Amino acid sequence: MDKEILAVHSTLHLIFHRNKNQHRRTKWWRWLSILKRATLDFARSGVKSHLATVIPRCYIAFSTVVADNQFSTLGIVLLATLARLSKITEISHQLKMQPVSQSKIIPVAKEDLGERIRRIDTVQLAPVKISKSDSKASKVSMEKLKDVSKPTKKKKKKNAIDDLFSGLF
Repeated sequence: MDKEILAVHSTLHLIFHRNKNQHRRTKWWRWLSILKRATLDFARSGVKSHLATVIPRCYIAFSTVVADNQFSTLGIVLLATLARLSKITEISHQLKMQPVSQSKIIPVAKEDLGERIRRIDTVQLAPVKISKSDSKASKVSMEKLKDVSKPTKKKKKKNAIDDLFSGLF
């Protein structure tokens, strides 16, 4: 049992040492530090009363690391190490969930959706004729618009690469 506890402590120590600079300011880091010290104390003295309170809190802290996509692998390793430790110490403490109180379900009255009304298109509308204006200004502006056409662009010469990819388009 001592070897298994020391193996868990060694894993926690390596994780602690490797990630100290990057994660030392996060909230879950405090729980990793507490867990590392508690496992060493348990390996030395054999008193696991402190671990009974630390393991559930570490579980909550480490599960937030898993939820964060950026460091999810680190969180999974932490949870696996925590599970290994709880199996070794035989602490199968389940997180206590407060019972969810049943709220009064107020029946919601169905909204009145109304009735469907079909559209009757029997009346046909007479087409409206749009007359062209006979003013000189409109004729002049139309002629200017026709004269202001875009200049034609010169086509680029094809090279060997264009020949290779010509079948794709």
